[in-house]
Amino acid sequence: MGGERGRGFGGAVVRASLPNLAQWLNLYAYATFAPYFRHEFFAADDAHALVFVYGAFALAFAARPLGSWLFGRLADRRGRARALRASVLLMAVCTLVLALSPTHAAIGAGAAVVLLVASLVQGIAAGGEYAASAVYLAELAPAGRRGLFSSLQSATIVGGQVLAQAALLVLLVTVDRPAIAAWGWRAVFAVAALAAAASLLAIPRRAENAARAQGGSMRVLLREHAGALVWVILMTAGGTVVFYTDTVTLPTLARDSAFATGGAAAETAAAASVLVALVVLMLLQPIGGALSDRIGWRALLVFFGVGALVTTVPLLWLVPQTSSPWTLLGLLVGGFVALAGYLSVNTVAKAEAFPPEVRALGVGFGYAIANSLFGGTAPMIYHASAAGGGTLGFTGYVLVLVAVSTVVYVFFTPRRAGQSSGSPLTSPRSQSRASTNTSSE
Repeated sequence: MGGERGRGFGGAVVRASLPNLAQWLNLYAYATFAPYFRHEFFAADDAHALVFVYGAFALAFAARPLGSWLFGRLADRRGRARALRASVLLMAVCTLVLALSPTHAAIGAGAAVVLLVASLVQGIAAGGEYAASAVYLAELAPAGRRGLFSSLQSATIVGGQVLAQAALLVLLVTVDRPAIAAWGWRAVFAVAALAAAASLLAIPRRAENAARAQGGSMRVLLREHAGALVWVILMTAGGTVVFYTDTVTLPTLARDSAFATGGAAAETAAAASVLVALVVLMLLQPIGGALSDRIGWRALLVFFGVGALVTTVPLLWLVPQTSSPWTLLGLLVGGFVALAGYLSVNTVAKAEAFPPEVRALGVGFGYAIANSLFGGTAPMIYHASAAGGGTLGFTGYVLVLVAVSTVVYVFFTPRRAGQSSGSPLTSPRSQSRASTNTSSE
């Protein structure tokens, strides 16, 4: 019986993780290849093309609150799987549109319009997918393993980056930069879109965890759980700005710096170091999740806060200057160890903050607000600061956000959060069923 139950949980985890992995591959293919395709959408002589491309990336995050509301409401009322299926399909369509989009040389400013619109809709899809998958895994977890199960969502987020970085490394080894800019990124986008579409087969066909009629109500969320929502936004702020700085901005700086000083071979070596570091970060997720089941997630969040305050300045200063791939690997892994304290437990912490009838909406909306303000904008703000003559202001910005989040980790926790991992989280359907049984007695 125990073995069958374990296999059942394992199959459910795989079904929930594959769409999530494909979804994040679609998103991070954009972030990884942005320096290469920037002049496909903006003029070849535009010195600010990279800032504009990351501006479109930030716009995608600005759309996430809308997606979290739309799909969070769907997830809380009609089931997590149905919302997950719709968001993944929407992401796949947008990525395919980008893969087939005409260039700036062909249609002028119209290329930028296509990029902006597709990015906007991608943001809506990503905003809905995060909550559906995060809550699905948290509610699926058996007793005493909630942290471990929830950390698998973070592992697949990093897994999307690993796949995107691996695709870039393959292209760097086989073709040159002009080829990647011309068609290489399009091939990766097309494969990512097809992978997302194929992952739909892994999502259960039946609607599970259907909620009560009042589930997913923004009015209920804001009226009865505003404190928990603010807590999610503040606890996410520092984590998300460090995540996108460490995993998007720093790898871009490392590759560009290596190419400028050592050519294509140095860029390839830097990309390999980034890939290995991301694999380490991915593997740290279940370790952190399992540890949180023993010592609690607050301890890991505090570890992240202290670690990020210590590592942010050295990383932003040293990574753009290092010419050794081994030094780069050590720097990134050091930063990623600290980052894992946040990344591995943030989903379970958010899920525990809300009751089941608004859990997907609360988790998704709070996360989306913080990401739209502080996460997705980080690469754009960094490059805009660098273009303006220095990055000291950006460094201070990151440190302030991390400090604020650390204070929240230490001194503030919603009343519902921190539930014992020894008992599973209830889903809307199971809670509704329990209420019915109690009434009948």
